[in-house]
Order: sequence, then structure tokens, then C-alpha cells
Amino acid sequence: MESEILKNGLLKYKIKTKTNPIEIKEINNLESILKENFNDNGFIIIYLDYKVLIRKYGNGKIILLNDEGNFEPKFIQKLRLFNETQEFYIWKTEDKYKGRMRIDEEGEETDVIEANQVLFGTKGEVKDGKTKITEERGTEITLPFEINGIDTKENTLKIKTINYIDYNEFGQAGYVDNRFVEFNFGKENVPVGEKTK
Repeated sequence: MESEILKNGLLKYKIKTKTNPIEIKEINNLESILKENFNDNGFIIIYLDYKVLIRKYGNGKIILLNDEGNFEPKFIQKLRLFNETQEFYIWKTEDKYKGRMRIDEEGEETDVIEANQVLFGTKGEVKDGKTKITEERGTEITLPFEINGIDTKENTLKIKTINYIDYNEFGQAGYVDNRFVEFNFGKENVPVGEKTK
């Protein structure tokens, strides 16, 4: 893969990719929607009206942590189920849900920008196979894996993203989609958590 590091430190390269819209008629049957469209292991980030859940996904199920109950799908604002090569994305628009499946390593070649987005969380508490990251202002997220040494400087947790570029009739470039790939940690962006494939 030929790549170019841009002035802002982002990585630009070409990959094969394809995307398909997914019709979602009823969100209450969430587990069957996920199983029908994503038959691999991965991570899932669920943005609810009242909190964010980050969990593992495997064998067609969201793997909830021992000390938490289930959630009602009607509270989902958006959801990203992903691994190194694909992402199933669901989002709410007014009173309906839409979805799309993006698969890399298949389809047409396109330009992309790879970036690492820092997650909120300057302190980490590791316990029983999970990590709770917090901010002074009260933000709290529980991760379904252990990660030691989180701090405010170089040892931050990130989500690696791929941002897809398209060009209009005037040759101007713009992002047309993005997807989550994996969790990274520290200055060297080392992948963390169990591999999802």
C-alpha cells in the first residue's frame, strides 16, 4: 500500500471499498438486524439518549458486562459495529432509522485519510477485565478490555478511523463517509483490546 503522510500528520492512501444502504424497518429487533448484516466479531459503540456503551460483539450478540442490565433499542441515537475491515452503521433521522454496511478490501479503489480520534478520558481504572476511563468534568466510559497507563499527555486512548474521499464535477475533494476500525493507545497508536477478527 502506497501512502503519504500529510502536513497535519494524517495518512492518505488508496483502498478498495464498497458500501450498501441497509433498510431498517423496526429497531426493536436490533439483535437480528445486527446478526443479519454483520456476521463477524468486532466492537460496538452504542450512543443512547442517556449514555454511551462500548462493548464487544461476537457470535451474533452484544456482549454486555456482568454488572449491567440490557437497554431498550428505542433509545439509540446511533450505533457503530466494526472491525478491521468492515462497519455496520445505524443512525436515527427524525423518527426513523437508517443503516449502511461498508466493507473494505472489496469494490472500487478510492482515496482515504486515516486518522486517530482521541477519546475523552484522562484517568483509567482497571478491574475485572474492563477499564473505566473518566474525565475531571464527569465524563465516564467503560471499555470491555484492560488498558493501563491512561493519562492526559501521550498515553491517550483513540479510535482509528478511515475517512473516504470523493470528488465533485469541479475536482474538489470532500469526505463522503467514515468508519471506525480499531482502538489504539499511546504515542505509537498501538492497537488494544482483543483482536476482533
